[in-house]
Amino acid sequence: MRLPSSHLDARRNDDQGTMTPMIDIVFLLLVFFVVAAAGQVQESFLPTELSASGAIESPAEPLEKDPWIVEVWLKLMPDTVTGKTVVDMNGTIYEEIDRLREQLRALAEISPDNPVILDIAPDIPLEDVIDVYDSCRESGFESVNFAADADAVGPASSGGA
Repeated sequence: MRLPSSHLDARRNDDQGTMTPMIDIVFLLLVFFVVAAAGQVQESFLPTELSASGAIESPAEPLEKDPWIVEVWLKLMPDTVTGKTVVDMNGTIYEEIDRLREQLRALAEISPDNPVILDIAPDIPLEDVIDVYDSCRESGFESVNFAADADAVGPASSGGA
């Protein structure tokens, strides 16, 4: 009669034990992919039609501006004599930023929804640009924009090659 050896029983238990980590990994991957897929944003189509040539054509007339809204143009340019930055606000030149701030506050109190457009010469220090921009925002203007030369930007590229 043959007695079962403990050596064979240990090998059988090891074979069954190696499947447990594999099953755990499969379940963890399943949970990971289910959770990752649930956080995706559902894609949808935009309700617009684009032309095939890549250029956008607008058949609608541009909206007319409200008559009480006046654009405030701030042209930053260097002074030819001193080299400091001066600001031309709709034809009035300000050499000191404090006087400009006072005028901006007065204009913003009257109508804060007037758009402010900054037209900056190429050789103006960035510090002065940021100072004027911050002054416009602190005064209470809701819209501060930067002017761009359409010729310098270049034509829009077409979709085809």
